[in-house]
Amino acid sequence: MNWDDLRLLLAVARRGSFLRAGETLGMAASTLSRRITQLETVIGAALVERGADGTRLTARGSALVQAAQDFESALVPPPEASGLSGRIRITAGEGFVGPLTDIAAEFTTLNPGCTVDLSITAELVKLAQGASDIAIRTLHLGEPSLIYQRLADIEFRIFSTPEIAARPGLRPETLPMIGLLPPLDQLPHMKVARTAGFGNIRIRVSSFAAQLAAVQRGHGAGALPRVLAKDLVEPFPGQVLPGLEVFLVTRPQALRQPHIRAFVDLLKGRMLPE
Repeated sequence: MNWDDLRLLLAVARRGSFLRAGETLGMAASTLSRRITQLETVIGAALVERGADGTRLTARGSALVQAAQDFESALVPPPEASGLSGRIRITAGEGFVGPLTDIAAEFTTLNPGCTVDLSITAELVKLAQGASDIAIRTLHLGEPSLIYQRLADIEFRIFSTPEIAARPGLRPETLPMIGLLPPLDQLPHMKVARTAGFGNIRIRVSSFAAQLAAVQRGHGAGALPRVLAKDLVEPFPGQVLPGLEVFLVTRPQALRQPHIRAFVDLLKGRMLPE
């Protein structure tokens, strides 16, 4: 057993399936599964339970993952010894402002010589041509010159203020909703919400930020990302909506720069699925 074996097991534990772990590692799922089977043979015990809905760690696998995480932490040099400097340019949609500014603040605190430029836009910038170093996208365009890595999906639910959720006799069809204008109204979570009966749309807005603000001010409920729904509640907790896949997109040339590589590593550590 060596560190490379443990690295593969860590990826499977963090991503929850061989397919997603393989995407992160740049390895075929079948190859990754075979490598884990070889590791299990060396250990003499099952480490991963394979199922139709993904993978789960056995008790022995969980213990080994904990040891691997401790070893991984020991490999990371102290932040004050990094001496990193330089500018990091990121483009992302408005829904990622909170998480990305949190990560940028953490990174620049650890690396005072670095600055982070965050550009919020709905447009797909020409990353391959150097318009940005990093992009956070909800689309995989399959550009061969770029590196795509899967992050945690965005989970959507119906949220409102506690006051609206507490209204007596509330039903999906009577719940006032804050909708989105085209083309955002055709996103999967919006379409499923309407199909489920949440069609009493009183106000429609052109951005996620405006939708969130209207819901927070008590003007209605909305189909919102769970990560942004602070101080809001689910009036119908059983209603599940489709999520959105999220990808970290980078240029290989950018990753050769130590400060950008360090930022990408921190971002993945914060935004990979648990």
